[in-house]
Amino acid sequence: MLENIKNLFRKGGAKLGMVESLENITDHPKINIPQNELDRIFQNKKFYANPQTYVSYKNVDGDDVEREYHAINVSKVVSKKLSKLVFNDGCKISVDNKKANDFLQKTLEKSKFRKNFGEELEGGYAISGLVLRPYYDENSKTIKIAYCSADSFYPLESNTNDVSEAAIATKTQRTENKKTITYTLLEFHEWINGSYVISNELYRSETEMEIGIKVPLSALDKYKKLQESVTLQGFTRPLFIYIKLAGKNNINYGSPLGLGVIDNAKRQLQDINDKYDEFMWEIEEAKTRIIASDHFFKTRYNSEGKSIQRFDKKTGVYNKLSSDEPFIDEFAPALRASEFIESINFILRVIELNTGFSSGTFSFDGKSVKTATEVISENTETYQTRTDNTLIVGEALTELVITIFELAAAYGLYNSEMDFGINVDFDDGVFSSKEAKLDYHGKAVTLGMLSKRTAIMRQYGVTEKEAIAELERIIEEQLKASPDQQQALAEVSLLGREE
Repeated sequence: MLENIKNLFRKGGAKLGMVESLENITDHPKINIPQNELDRIFQNKKFYANPQTYVSYKNVDGDDVEREYHAINVSKVVSKKLSKLVFNDGCKISVDNKKANDFLQKTLEKSKFRKNFGEELEGGYAISGLVLRPYYDENSKTIKIAYCSADSFYPLESNTNDVSEAAIATKTQRTENKKTITYTLLEFHEWINGSYVISNELYRSETEMEIGIKVPLSALDKYKKLQESVTLQGFTRPLFIYIKLAGKNNINYGSPLGLGVIDNAKRQLQDINDKYDEFMWEIEEAKTRIIASDHFFKTRYNSEGKSIQRFDKKTGVYNKLSSDEPFIDEFAPALRASEFIESINFILRVIELNTGFSSGTFSFDGKSVKTATEVISENTETYQTRTDNTLIVGEALTELVITIFELAAAYGLYNSEMDFGINVDFDDGVFSSKEAKLDYHGKAVTLGMLSKRTAIMRQYGVTEKEAIAELERIIEEQLKASPDQQQALAEVSLLGREE
């Protein structure tokens, strides 16, 4: 009761300008992003969800009726394909310090990172990017990783290449006095005088379309322990990592946010749906048609006054034709399957062009899908797109590791050495022959064009420190096998350290 009275006063204060009120997120003075960018991302998310829709058509009596619209969610197919090409089971994330690596692997395992990241990356590629948000979980006393979609991420301070300050929105709905109330928590990440500051603001709205009026954090039980502002020391980077699709944002040139696979292929993605819907409806209607004179369509009534109809009006199988004499006949329409399939495959070629895939990657008839070996061996557009995106994701995962350890140090979960190398190996062996790479590196070492240390780093995707350690183990094994080679192998060891 008391809280309801407070909310009434807050509403009055908002109208008078005494209490902060927001209609849109972009109305907040700290948020620096055009509303049309957010609208674009929102529309992408809606398109990616592929909601069920209906199409109106006229039945045999000329009345408007509805049927389900058939659609192929190609935006999901394309984004899933790309996310699998970039991040798969072969990707390894590690550091070259055993104790630190053990801590990192346990942290990633507890957050189910391998399972969740691939799925979240798919959605991020579809709509406009993905945000990783490591945080300290008080219940488990561990560092966990949360994910934030692009429609809940708002840059504050940035350039077109990076985002250093941002607001993250979290919505919560609950029922109050038989009304659905939406609470929006805005979590601001800012750099102030060299310190990292996180501030929290909570807003309450009785309509989902508005952010509403500002209320105390204690208005929701789960935020009662949350402080309005926290200043953190010892951090070198933000506590969030933004990953975007490779390529310039050509829709809003100055925006730091990336595009999704939907943005530059939306018209074609809709064309695919329209053609597929027409195709499925033609299949539905390709059954034998009945043509009858209008005598058969007249409504009759039985002795109880109930109407009697000879044909079902909901289907288009029956067709009425005016005639003086009663007649009924049938015919079977031809199905234009090949024409529809050709049209859909043509549109798929355009989608491949707009999303950075090689021609033939996707096919409606399932006969032209490229294999992983073809992707690399032909030096195709698909492989180039994958390479561009692995560079971005690789840097993001490196930043994630740094953030995890800085956050762990701040909460006393990790207090050991922080000077270690970070390795993110995407395992190109999934797309190319490891034997061919080994042969290439082996010949380069033999000809004196590449050191053994560098060859190990490139072949196995390890850090310099790990490569040197592996060389030392190789030398040790060879010394045990042939003590006479001690001097020569010692020189090789010295060479490996100095290069």
